[in-house]
Amino acid sequence: MLASAAIRAIPSVLLLPVLGLTQQLPANPSASAPLQKTLWVDCQEKGEPQHVLSPVSLSEDENWHAYVEVDVQGGPECLHTTRLWVARANAPYRLVYLMPPRRTAVENGMEILGWARNSRMLLVMTEEWQNGSDAPDRQRVLAIDAGMGMVYEPELEAMLQAHKDKQCGFLITDAGFSADRNVNILVRARFYTPTEVDETEEDVPPAKRCGNPEETWSFDFASGEIRQVANTEPLLLFKKSLPNRRGN
Repeated sequence: MLASAAIRAIPSVLLLPVLGLTQQLPANPSASAPLQKTLWVDCQEKGEPQHVLSPVSLSEDENWHAYVEVDVQGGPECLHTTRLWVARANAPYRLVYLMPPRRTAVENGMEILGWARNSRMLLVMTEEWQNGSDAPDRQRVLAIDAGMGMVYEPELEAMLQAHKDKQCGFLITDAGFSADRNVNILVRARFYTPTEVDETEEDVPPAKRCGNPEETWSFDFASGEIRQVANTEPLLLFKKSLPNRRGN
């Protein structure tokens, strides 16, 4: 079991001064922006601006809707701004999470993974990266209460404590909720041995190599407990989406 300090619940009003922003749907969403994958939006070769929307994701009772919007600024900088919008059925969308371009990671994106069963709790994965940089991308998993705007963020680096004597990094491969009724986020990751640009894994002493294990970790926001669980643990999510944004 690891320390509970590696779990944070953050009111999104602290992260997002623009929480009160609302948005009405365009009459013809297909004419306003393409529906694409929003975790990775590549820069156009000609540096043209882009405006990309995800399909609308529905909670199990269909009372809550959410979608991701990614704006890419034209020009050589290729600055990404990602927004997560949520709404009750038949109500305006409001902004609950904003990812601006950062100096060390000007590109970013987000993917809606799904909803907790019979819940308004939404699970997303985010990615931040710097084009042309050798620095590793930053991945995060966030659970967001669509009604309150509260953001639950597991400190994923806590998974590395079990590998502290080795040279390890990880890539998130999947995530979901546990069967527990509490906010218990399960994260599945593939570990690897990171190396310098001019090195390979063979240059790392065998005792320091991480190998290539896949692990599943539980982040329980009710108890503060962080622990590794079996890879057979199911990652529970409800997934349903609309082909366009007219679903509200």
